[in-house]
Amino acid sequence: MKKILAVLFVMIMVIGLGSCGEKKETPKADTPPEQEVKQDTATETQKTEDKAEIKTDKKILIGLSMHNQTADWAVKFKDTFLEQAKELGAEVTWNDANAVAATQVNNIEDLVAQGINVLVVVPADSTALGQALKAAADAGVKIINADSKVDEADRDLVESFITADCYKGGYSLGEYLADKLPENAVVGALNYPQIAVIADRFIGLQKAFEDKGRKDITIIDKTCTDLNAIATYTEDMFMANPEISAFVCLNDNTALSCYGTCAQMGHKDCLVYGFDGSPAGKQSIANGEMSGTMVYSPIDLAKASCNTAYAAVTGGKYEKETLVDMWLISPENIKERNLEAWE
Repeated sequence: MKKILAVLFVMIMVIGLGSCGEKKETPKADTPPEQEVKQDTATETQKTEDKAEIKTDKKILIGLSMHNQTADWAVKFKDTFLEQAKELGAEVTWNDANAVAATQVNNIEDLVAQGINVLVVVPADSTALGQALKAAADAGVKIINADSKVDEADRDLVESFITADCYKGGYSLGEYLADKLPENAVVGALNYPQIAVIADRFIGLQKAFEDKGRKDITIIDKTCTDLNAIATYTEDMFMANPEISAFVCLNDNTALSCYGTCAQMGHKDCLVYGFDGSPAGKQSIANGEMSGTMVYSPIDLAKASCNTAYAAVTGGKYEKETLVDMWLISPENIKERNLEAWE
């Protein structure tokens, strides 16, 4: 009996081992190899679509390089730019050169290092930014040049120019003054030619005098190397040329300081003109102080610059050059203006 049980036990063990072997050889799944390949391909396609969606949803980062935030015009430009970018859903990182070209070069390099998609630059010195702009372009950053155009040698690096027609603005003011100034008038020009759009105003002014046959008008040009010394420049020019009957200034801040100095020196009747159309400038005109200001809208320029930068990155349409018109606010039309807001 024991022998029979032993034989049965051995037979059961053999059968059990055979069953285990059969189970091990059975395929893990019934899916054919071709179907497995198709599933893997579909997974990779989905990954690609996910990547595209992430790229589409990525925030656009605009770098704004400002020239000088001590000027009210520049502050309004920056504030309007930030508001417009927020409306478009873009992010902005910005910095200020404080009117120092070397600082702006470093600032642009810093913006590029932050990974901006597009650079909007308002030059502190139109001739000094070539190296920084080339580095930005080489990094794949699109460049929008606002306000004053960069040096001609660097313009191929720029996608679009957004500026005011400052030559025409200066020319229009010259036409107006040509009919207003007395014979043999002397005009003091407080200039800042490092910024091309400012230099263009005075070129237009001179050309208008010539075209109007006013060769009797003399322009005494002063380069304002220190924008905090306008009162000193005005006083020095008056001391050397007491016959000055009008000043044309590079902006409204300059004009306000110039007029204050004129009044202190007993020349309240001296005509003083600025460029900006600022609330302070308009209030001065309304008070019978400044004689006029050419509207140089920071609002229009900032919105156009931001919209162009956004379009350049998203594939939208934009112009190679956009010119914003300038026009004169004077005692003749001051009552029609809103004195508390920028134009």
